[in-house]
Amino acid sequence: MEHFSYDVLVLGSGAAGLRAAIAAREAGLGVCVVSKGSPGKSTCTGVSAGVMAGSVDAGATHAHLERTLQSGRGINQRELAEVLVSEAPLRLDELRRWGISGEFRNGYLFSGGRAPVQGEALVHCLLKKAQELGAQFMGNLLATDLVMEGGSAGITAYSQASGTWIAITAKAAVLATGGAAALYLRNDNPKRMLGEGYRLALGAGAVLQDLEFVQFYPLCLAEAGLAPLVIPPRLADCGRLMNELGEDLLEKHGIQERPAGERARDRLSQGLFTEMYRNGHEALLDLSNLTDEQWRIDPFSASMSHLLGENCGAMSRPVRVAPAAHHTMGGVSINRAGETSVQGLFAAGEVTGGLHGANRMGGNALSETLVFGARAGSSAADWAKHGSDKHWRSILTRLTDRRESKETAKPTVAELRKRLREIMWQDGGIIRNREGLIRASEAVQEIREEVGEAAAGQEGSDLASTLELSSATRVAGLILDGALRRQESRGAHCREDFPEQDDDKWRGHLQVHINANGEDVWKFEPNLPS
Repeated sequence: MEHFSYDVLVLGSGAAGLRAAIAAREAGLGVCVVSKGSPGKSTCTGVSAGVMAGSVDAGATHAHLERTLQSGRGINQRELAEVLVSEAPLRLDELRRWGISGEFRNGYLFSGGRAPVQGEALVHCLLKKAQELGAQFMGNLLATDLVMEGGSAGITAYSQASGTWIAITAKAAVLATGGAAALYLRNDNPKRMLGEGYRLALGAGAVLQDLEFVQFYPLCLAEAGLAPLVIPPRLADCGRLMNELGEDLLEKHGIQERPAGERARDRLSQGLFTEMYRNGHEALLDLSNLTDEQWRIDPFSASMSHLLGENCGAMSRPVRVAPAAHHTMGGVSINRAGETSVQGLFAAGEVTGGLHGANRMGGNALSETLVFGARAGSSAADWAKHGSDKHWRSILTRLTDRRESKETAKPTVAELRKRLREIMWQDGGIIRNREGLIRASEAVQEIREEVGEAAAGQEGSDLASTLELSSATRVAGLILDGALRRQESRGAHCREDFPEQDDDKWRGHLQVHINANGEDVWKFEPNLPS
């Protein structure tokens, strides 16, 4: 197995990974960025709306913090939120100096990519900067194992293109692999966004938290044959959200916050799911009477006017909308510096948990990647400066042992993946209950066992897809387990059998780690009001 070594290893080439690489290179360290696809491609950053919250005005910064905490329904880690709002303006101004294509307006930076992938401009800006600084990139690699020992890191990765395995060791590692929203049947993420980072971190000894909180964007296009485009929240507020009976759905479901698609994603998604899947109604958004000015109420809306308004018909008739899995609030537990509970392992972006609490405010995801990507990269560089390679031989031995036990798989991956997404959508998604969660957990375990059975001769894309699906079933099981354990409704976690938010028992974080016997150990960590 071919072996490469670096000072800092970054897993993931979205905004968080690229910003971490930039910080580590600015500190003078050798950096390698590993990604499943081509560098910067197939990331949530690239396919995002490219909207980043952050203002240098003191009053706006305070309001940003208050909106963030309100959206999080009482369990944001306040110290992380304070870092976000204080440093986001610095990171956004940095992008301006680096030549990003975009527009600042009302405390937000709107990335200037082409619709519906406005975030491409952000990726291009960061990728260019990282390359200029000399960061190394290795694309089209599926990381299957992460081992931490003595503060050093190592991974095994499978090359789909060559059908070979490689090992990469480093003095420090940064996880920036993104979330797991593609586990759900309806989602707006790249199709391979399946949560590998959570499994890698857990296996390396890190603590995960808040996995039960999966955010669904409520206002995605749901027209037959068309992609689930995210409808800009301010644009949606200019129109009328209704069912086929003409009932106003914001009023019917008691949604007061505006823009509803930005500040009440949890309650609006739950209301629309109830309307559609429990009451049998359609959800329709009527934008047909909007003026040209309203279609261009902000740069995000303006960028979507032709695609949504003309190509999809929203300028002439009401269009069907429905929620889609959009973001995972839970993930690896970190502190302000981006440090995990494992020495030498750092994390940033959607793979982490704690910042957003039970529900993320729109505009904070990309700001988070920049702020904590920079912090994690700097912290990793500081750690690597004092690290050594004395543990690499032991790490390589452990990685080889794990790889040999991992080269087992089963075909019919496409069918199993579809079944997994249907299970998560039906019983592990927007509205949950004990019976459904248990049913889903059992079904996911069955898929996991099918995937785990050996099948000789698999290689290339088949083997990569099977390894990826095996990881996905592990992550899906953790999400369901957390959802079953949290016996309340809070933010994006809605339990029919426990419909109220219970601050006395559940104001805090469900955390999980693996013990010495390889068993999942769960505990509840209170989040005391500050």
